Amino acid sequence: MKITVVQPPYFMGENPDEKIAEFLINELQKVEKDSLIVLPEYSNAGGISDIESEKAAMPRAKKMLKRAAAMAKETTAYIAINVLEEREGKIRNSTYLFDKSGNIAFIYDKIHLPPSEVTLGVEYGKGACVCDLDGIRFGFLTCYDVYFNEQIEYLASQKPDIILIPGYQRGETTDIIRAQTKMIAFRCNAFVAKSSYSMDSDEKGGCSMIIAPNGKILKDMGKTVGSVSANIEPKEKYMRTAGFGGGMVRNDDFINYGLRPDIFKN
Repeated sequence: MKITVVQPPYFMGENPDEKIAEFLINELQKVEKDSLIVLPEYSNAGGISDIESEKAAMPRAKKMLKRAAAMAKETTAYIAINVLEEREGKIRNSTYLFDKSGNIAFIYDKIHLPPSEVTLGVEYGKGACVCDLDGIRFGFLTCYDVYFNEQIEYLASQKPDIILIPGYQRGETTDIIRAQTKMIAFRCNAFVAKSSYSMDSDEKGGCSMIIAPNGKILKDMGKTVGSVSANIEPKEKYMRTAGFGGGMVRNDDFINYGLRPDIFKN
């Protein structure tokens, strides 16, 4: 499978949300047959941060989702796209995964919300963050979720093959972003496809990347604008010895063997 992650520029001048949405739609036109493409958080409302502008951008989600569904069907590709939207009468941070027929395979509602989204009135996700599709198990994290080991540990227990991370992380340093993403792949023994925004010349944000289950960075966009791809075998797992001189085991099973969560209660 070919995985592609997209990284738009954050600095787009006047009406940045419109320009970023147009940029992402153009990138969708390039999706290759039978591949997987991942877009960043807030594909319909990127580049803005005040509440009124974000609310005004929410109707654009329908256009973005319609286009993503059409491209998934046209190219028989998987498409993961995140939108800020109103759904069922509530504001949600939603990641849609479209199957190769252009149908909605899964919707992940972001579980951990930063203060800005709480103020905006975004509804907390209820916990579902794994889906099986065509024999591949997908896990989901969105931006702020990557800071919370509770969700990462849950994902590790579900043994995903590919973890999708639409991100923003405008205020986080690049070294932290890389460390977080590598450790998620290593702990969950899964490929990670993270899509975010280029923050131009500073040392924050960006770093859309594709990581292997052993934590190796396959692709890292840094501050580059555009997209990058890697060919993977989705079922590949990192195998290691069960301690010095031991037999070969899955890395996540080696870690799971030593877990003692009961010790740290209270």
